[in-house]
Amino acid sequence: MNKDEYLHQLTLKFQETLGNNLTGLYLIGSACLGAYQEGKSDLDVVGVLLNPLTGTQKEGFAKKLDHQHFPCPAKGLDLVLFTEEAVANIASEPRYEFWFATGASWKQEGWEAGQAKEMLIFIELCRRHGVTLFGKTPNQYFAPVEKRLLAGAFLEMLRWHQTKILDAFHDPEGQNSVLNACRVLAFIREGRLLSKSAGGEWLLSQEPGNETAKKALSIHSCRDHPDRRALLSKEEVASFLLKVITAMG
Repeated sequence: MNKDEYLHQLTLKFQETLGNNLTGLYLIGSACLGAYQEGKSDLDVVGVLLNPLTGTQKEGFAKKLDHQHFPCPAKGLDLVLFTEEAVANIASEPRYEFWFATGASWKQEGWEAGQAKEMLIFIELCRRHGVTLFGKTPNQYFAPVEKRLLAGAFLEMLRWHQTKILDAFHDPEGQNSVLNACRVLAFIREGRLLSKSAGGEWLLSQEPGNETAKKALSIHSCRDHPDRRALLSKEEVASFLLKVITAMG
């Protein structure tokens, strides 16, 4: 099953399970920004509900979408569900109803309803660039996120990256930390929400001699193991993250 067929089947599963309670389903992440890499990227999906899910519905979704029963052709599926109320009235830590991740190399994880700053990034990315899988266009549901709130969410993300430098699961070669930091700078300076690769290219347009960004882009674009000479060191990644965090004030 390819990516498009998977997303079509995913949408059908949502419609069959939720009926009228599903008001919108959207593709975000690299796939909505034209930066999807076969075999390397995950699929990020956001759903909008009229009413919260029951515990039974959440358990049902976890079983239906588990990679063993419904194989994801990407690195994994990262799914977040919100109510219409949550995406129309933006809180500093938006409430999500269900957060679920599954994939061939991912441990299946599901989180009950909660709140997180990270959701601000999902919401604004969906509002601006989300690809509609079902329902109305996202800007009819999603309110704009204030720049200061989004900056706070990005700062939290970079601080998380500081704890995961060269982490064997999250970022073994360091490029995600660096390129996400590039994306943050593009947002802080120009208000743009870019993919990782576009964020790196943007930084090089501002700083053509930035070797850290060059290495990160080289690693990111290489399907197989990159040239060892291009690898990022832990110290280099840490220094780059600190530089961007400091620039945010």
